[in-house]
Amino acid sequence: MPTSSRRQFLTAAAAPAFVVATREQLPASPVPAPLPAAVAAFPKALVHSLHVRTVWADGKHNGFPGIARVGGYYIAFRSADDHQAPASRIVVIRSKADDLKSWNKVAEFTRDHDCQDPLVFDNAGKVQVVFHSKEDFYSQSADGTTWTEAKELDTEFPKPKADSGLTFTSERRWLFRVRKGPDGAFYSLGRCGIKAKDSTGRFGLVLFRSTDGVTFKALHTYGDGPTRGFPADGVGRGWGHEADVAWTPDGTLVSAVRSAKDGVVAFGKPPAGPWTGYATGVFNFGGPALHATSKGGILLAARDVPEKRGIGFPAVCKVWTVTRASGEAIARGP
Repeated sequence: MPTSSRRQFLTAAAAPAFVVATREQLPASPVPAPLPAAVAAFPKALVHSLHVRTVWADGKHNGFPGIARVGGYYIAFRSADDHQAPASRIVVIRSKADDLKSWNKVAEFTRDHDCQDPLVFDNAGKVQVVFHSKEDFYSQSADGTTWTEAKELDTEFPKPKADSGLTFTSERRWLFRVRKGPDGAFYSLGRCGIKAKDSTGRFGLVLFRSTDGVTFKALHTYGDGPTRGFPADGVGRGWGHEADVAWTPDGTLVSAVRSAKDGVVAFGKPPAGPWTGYATGVFNFGGPALHATSKGGILLAARDVPEKRGIGFPAVCKVWTVTRASGEAIARGP
């Protein structure tokens, strides 16, 4: 799948509003089977009845958001004329933690190429925004008002094994969500390189680690990370794309990965695994996001497309609880 292919899945409606939260209460899921003590399961998946509020609507196509609390709340998103517009900006807005009604623009970033997939997170008390424009760029702010000039992330390009058969036409690096791990370092699953058409080697996402949120080192080479679980029993297909990571209390890494087939949830011990992938049954598993709770459970949210009807087909957001028991992964959803 070409790196840019995700933009071809959906032509968005003109000028959608940017909203947060939900207003619909979902039915409780069945209680899962007992789990090992190291993994605390949720007895049900429940999204409470909340209000829906538009936080930014300026006539542009505003999408692909990231959100984080660093003192107040920050949302970073791509702003453009439409979903596939060649020119775009990354906009950052902020609201006080006890407000969430008034949002103000505090930063804006642009490059010569389309700006995509912004991330925002707390980096030692500073707000850090990362976005992709042929490569990954970042900017930081200590007060949310004054921002550093956007610079390219220092992300290692892992060399394939000599006998792998992998060749590349580009060393483009593309990190997806950045999460803080149990050791206090930052982790991200990333896609590195554009694979040559005649390349015969095994590709796949690479797990990265950073101690400062700026310099990211690869923990393994291609085909050795969570996407290694794809071939088993027809689970997943391709190289992996949009992805997120979280940890269970026993240190197991849980990854949610969009593939060329259904979305996949993979479990394993980083960095070498072994990795076991489980199909979610969700087509066009867009923008997967994982959240580990204080009780040891994990929530998963992602886009689902219930029925494919060509360009412009409808999509919905679903929320699951994710657990693993007796070697079987259970994704409990609405």
